[in-house]
Amino acid sequence: MADLAFRPGWRDRMAGGECLESLVDRHGSAAVAAALDGLDEADPAVRALRIRLRDRNGEDITDSLTDPDPEVAYVTQDLITDTNRLRAYLAEAPTVDAALWAAYALYRLTEDPAPTRAVYEALGRPRVEVEGLDEDVRRAIVHEYVPYCENGTDPRWRLEAICTDPPARPDQEDQLRRATAALTAAGLAPKPPVHCGEAHQQGDGTYHVIEYGAGKELSISTLGPWAGDFEGDADARAALESAGFHWMDATTGATRVSGLHVYYFGSRQPMDVHTLLYYWQD
Repeated sequence: MADLAFRPGWRDRMAGGECLESLVDRHGSAAVAAALDGLDEADPAVRALRIRLRDRNGEDITDSLTDPDPEVAYVTQDLITDTNRLRAYLAEAPTVDAALWAAYALYRLTEDPAPTRAVYEALGRPRVEVEGLDEDVRRAIVHEYVPYCENGTDPRWRLEAICTDPPARPDQEDQLRRATAALTAAGLAPKPPVHCGEAHQQGDGTYHVIEYGAGKELSISTLGPWAGDFEGDADARAALESAGFHWMDATTGATRVSGLHVYYFGSRQPMDVHTLLYYWQD
C-alpha cells in the first residue's frame, strides 16, 4: 500500500489513499502505524505513508517539509491546508527547501503570489542552475512545463514559475511564413509546414515540421524562435538564422534540464532541451 500510494500515476495514488482509509477504518490508525514500524524508513514511500497517517490523525506535519526527497516533501505540502500554520512556519523553516515548499503550499491554497514572491526574494531567488541553458530558452521551458510538472520536481523550479513573468509567445503563422520564405530563397524547396500532431497523425506538442529537399525535415518550436534538425544541415541553418531564428544544435539540444521532471511517454524524469522545445506526446 505504501508503494501504491507513492507511485507517480494519479490513479495509483488515489487507489493507495483509498487502501489507507480502508485499513485505518478496519484496524485503527495505531495498528497501521505499527505495521509501518517494521519497514525501512529510508524508503520514501514509507515516509510518505507515515506522513499521511499523521495528517489523518490531525497532527502538524510541517516538519516533514524538510524531507530530502522532493516527492515526499511534495506529498507533505499537498496535505497541508492551514494557511496560518504555513505563514508561521515560513518564519521558522530550518532549510531553504522547506521554506520554498511552504511558500509553494501557501500559493496553492490562496492563489496569491505576493507572499510567495516575498519569500523568493528574501531567499535570494534560489534556482536550479543549468550550465549551457540560455535564459530565453529557460523562461520558455519554465512557463510551459512547470505548471504541469511531476511531483519529483525541485521546488526552485516551482517558485521560479510563480515569481517570474512568462515570455511573450511568438506569432506562429509569422514564424512559419518567415521560415518557409527563407528556405525557398535558399533553394531548399520547402513543403507546407505541419504541426507535429499532424505529422505523427495523432497527439500534440510544441513544434511544426517543415519537410524540404530530398526527404529532409526540420522543426520550428512553438515556444520561441528556435529551429533545428537531427543532421545539422548547414544550408538550412544559414537560411533560418538569416530569418531571425536561433539554431538549436546537437550540443545545446542535449543540455539536460536537471530537477524539472516532465511526463514523456511514461517517463517522469528531467528531459533535454531538444525534447522540451520540440515536444510531442501521443
